[in-house]
Amino acid sequence: MPLYEYKCKKCEKISEILQRNNEKVVCPECGGKSLEKQFSVFASGSISDSAGGGGMPPSSTGSCSGTGCCGMK
Repeated sequence: MPLYEYKCKKCEKISEILQRNNEKVVCPECGGKSLEKQFSVFASGSISDSAGGGGMPPSSTGSCSGTGCCGMK
């Protein structure tokens, strides 16, 4: 079930709404039925340089000498 951001054309509030199976959405603030879907930005995580050796996955042996055995050069 996707979570979308909508802007109500009646009260102009922006709300995150869980939309199920193309059901009609209603503004949770004023009950307005004319909402406009907004572009939203999603977050994604990554391995930081300090925690994971520069973002590279660990080698199968658990160690790397940097000679290319685990993809590092």
